[in-house]
Parts: sequence; structure tokens; C-alpha cells
Amino acid sequence: MKIEFRAIEGYAYGAIQPSVILRFPKGDAGLAVRVASLARLLDFFPAELDPDPFGAEAEAQQDIDHPPALLLRVLAALNLVCGDRRFSNITTFEEEAREVFALPTLSTDLSWHNLTALSAFLRDTGGQVTAEKAAALFEKMKAFNRKFLPGGTNPMNFVEAAAARKVPFKVFRQDYLIFGYGSGTSLFKSSITDRETSVGVSLAHNKVDTNRLLRLSGLPVPDQARIQTLNQAVHFAEDFGYPVVLKPENESRGRGIYADIRDRKELERCFDRLAKDYSILLLEKHVPGDHYRINLMGDQLIKATLRRPPSIDGDGTSTVRQLVDELNSDPERHDPYSAKQIVVVDEDLHRCLRKQGLSLEDVPMVGRRVQLKSISNISRGGEQVHVEDAVHPENYALCRTIARIMRLDVLGVDLLSPDLSQPWYSNNTTICEVNAQPQLGAVRKLPIYWDFLKRYLRPRARIEVTVSNRVGARQPVLFDPSISPLRVSLSVEAVLTQGCPVQYFDALEIADDVTAADRRKLERMLISVTPLVSDT
Repeated sequence: MKIEFRAIEGYAYGAIQPSVILRFPKGDAGLAVRVASLARLLDFFPAELDPDPFGAEAEAQQDIDHPPALLLRVLAALNLVCGDRRFSNITTFEEEAREVFALPTLSTDLSWHNLTALSAFLRDTGGQVTAEKAAALFEKMKAFNRKFLPGGTNPMNFVEAAAARKVPFKVFRQDYLIFGYGSGTSLFKSSITDRETSVGVSLAHNKVDTNRLLRLSGLPVPDQARIQTLNQAVHFAEDFGYPVVLKPENESRGRGIYADIRDRKELERCFDRLAKDYSILLLEKHVPGDHYRINLMGDQLIKATLRRPPSIDGDGTSTVRQLVDELNSDPERHDPYSAKQIVVVDEDLHRCLRKQGLSLEDVPMVGRRVQLKSISNISRGGEQVHVEDAVHPENYALCRTIARIMRLDVLGVDLLSPDLSQPWYSNNTTICEVNAQPQLGAVRKLPIYWDFLKRYLRPRARIEVTVSNRVGARQPVLFDPSISPLRVSLSVEAVLTQGCPVQYFDALEIADDVTAADRRKLERMLISVTPLVSDT
């Protein structure tokens, strides 16, 4: 069976994201031989996926035995398994003796690769679809398609918050997002907005510069040294006094950090491990106390949390390895767009176990708490407890002072303190790090993502669209923040092949030189999606 595939990178048929268009010749029985295999494969997708991607569509499209509709169901499910998000239903209609399906997607490349993978899978399995083969297909395509989707925790949550309110968004490149058009354009890089100063972001990215600037400002930071050799590490560790912390100079999300190093032998092991991957390291004096993270946008608090290293409780029968596996079974830890990640069995985990006289195969006694990592980052498997109401106002004032010093509007401040319910200057609270690109929440769909967007999105521009056969190849300037209203002139061919470049428009004119047949196609495709004004 010949299927025509077209990627629509703009907007069409009322979708608030790109779409792929699949056209099937009516009455062609070529796909019918694959119905049993497709239906079998559909049974192996996770039960929580959208059971009806068509919504209230015609009976023929909802019929599980209708081959084109069944293929679209499977393709839509595979897209979602791979991390894609679809914010409206599949639309379908007839066109010139063909059935046409429009499948919304965040990445037309992802949909194309999944369609070709499905074709190869059906051919290679010869109709013998098993749970093992299906699982292998899912894992293979998840790994392959990751590069086509927003990366990290923040971007997809911003996309979902915008989509829920029909705010125009464009996934520019993984963690780069564009919202709106013309004078209403806003650019984000994860939680870094186009309102930030490059100086502040650059300073926060460099842990040495951050430490020195805050020290010069008279604020409490740990003793720190930049090192390249083991001899330097040993020298400064003996100067600072053990325990110490060893970490890469410019890393994020807790990667490569070894905390609570208590003697020279342990320092040598940690240095040898990190020196394989990093040429420049930082050695710091280990500061006792709990790890707190306070995230701010302007003067507004995003969240305040107490972070704890991942741990398990012995039950007298299970090994450490089994208890770690049980801890990692939490579905939230497997959500690619949640900051809360699995606990990886690595050198830091083995080091923590050795300090407690344990290995992965030991069985902790009932009630024994076993710490699994030396650091408490959520991305390393840590846990967090919200403490917004328990933090002393002076400590919030400290974080706002840091924001002003660093010239940052959005930031996350890591504090080490025995108790943040007391003022920072009363109990040796220390500033550990400053993050200019904080992850806003460990749980998806938190209201903070919309609260954040509301603060940094600009008022939408008026958009006027004209379509005719007289328009040349020149593209409209969509994201110039000096333009309002934005007048978009399009050729008929551009709309039919690429869709409308803007998600909404306030005025639409289809010129008299457009044929009646093309006008009907354009009217079907050009559906303005007006952003919602509600902030609930």
C-alpha cells in the first residue's frame, strides 16, 4: 500500500503544534493484511496512553478494524511512548478519493522515523508480534527519538503549560523555546529567559567566579581552590582540613560531585575517578548542615525545599540492591520530564555503602536507614521536602541579595545550614552554589510553570494573514519584537505544503486569484487558535 506522508511544520487543521499528514488511497486493501499485527502491537502499549486519539470522529475512523485508522492509533501511541506530546486529536477527512489523517506532533522527524520503524517492524516480525519484540521496539525508538524533543525538565513543562492555554510555542532546539510572534515574542532557554543578563548567567555558570564574587561581597561561601593535579588536591585538603568536597568546575545537576571526603586515601580515589573526565576540578571545604534549595523569580518565591540524599530502609530480608530497585520503581523517576530521577549504581553509591560497612548484596536489618549518595540533588535520585513556611525571612532576603549581586532575575540558591528557620548570620549558613537555570519542579504539571510563563510572556501581537497566488518566496519576519501588527503574506503553495506559520491570526484574507478548489483546502487548513486569557 502506498501511503503519502507530508510534514507540516507550521499549523493546520486547528492543531496548536506541527502535524504529519498521511494520505491513504480509498479502497486499497494493501494495509489490511497488517491489521492483526497492528492490533496485537496496540495491546502492548501502556494502558495510561490516550485510548482514543481521534476523539468524537466518524464511526469508520474509530473502528479498530479500519486499517488506516488502526495504523494512526499505533503511530500516535508510539509517538507518546517516545516522549512526544499531542495537544489535540487526530483529524481526518476525504480528499480526491483518498482518506487523509492529520496527526499533531512536537516533531515531524520523530513521527517519520516512527512510521518507517513500524513498517520495518511489521515486515521483520512477519505477523509474530510478542511482548518482548514490542518492548524492544519501544526502547529502541525512545533512545533514537530523544534528540528530536525538548531536553531536561523545564522545557516540556513550559510547552505543556502553554499548550493548555493555547499560547503559541515553537520548539526551536531541545531546551530553546519561542513563545508568541512579533512584539509578543519571548525566548526561553529552559528557565533562562530573554530578560536575563548574559553577565549574570555566565557568572553563575562558573562556580569559581560565583564563589569569589559572593566572597568579595561579604557573604559566606566555602573555602575553595581550583586544582588540576593530585598534589594540589592533597595540599588544599590539608590546608582546609578534612572533610572536603571534590567536583568539576563547570557541571550541573550534581554530576561528578563527591562530598564528605574524609581522608587522603579517599581523596586520591575520588580524584583519580574525576580526572578521567575533567581536566580542572574544584576542591571545597565540606560544610556540615542540611542542603536547601531556594528558587526565585524577581522578588517572588518559586519554591523552597530541603533536599536529602536518596536512602533506603532495611526490612531484614531484602538486599541493598533489591531495595534500590524497589526505590527506582517509582513511575515518577522514569518520567523523562520529571526532575526526580532514578538512583544510579555508581562509584559514589559504592563509596557511601562502604562507609556504612555495606555492599549491594548485604541485607540491612529492619529499620536501618542506609544513605545511597553523598549528595542530595534530585537529579541524582535525591528526595525533597517543601519548607516554604519554615524558612526565616532573613534567609529569603539573603537570596534576593544574591540575585541582585549576580544580576539575575531567575535563580536557584543552594544553602547549607543546620536550620533555615533561623537567620543565616546566626548559625553559619553557607552559600554552596547559584544556578541561573534552575529546575522549577520535580513533579510535572505544577502550576509554577504557568506562573513563570505569565511573568515573562509579552502581550500578544495582532496578526493579519493574506494568502494569494501573487506572493513571492520571501518569508514573513515572525519573531522581530519591534513589529506590531504582524502582517503575514503567504502563497497558496506555502500554506498547502507547510501550513500556516502562525498559530493564530486576527484577520484572514484569501485573494480572488485563488481557485475554488484551493480555497476549500485553505479554509479547511487555516483555523485560527486564539490563546486563552484565563490563568487558571
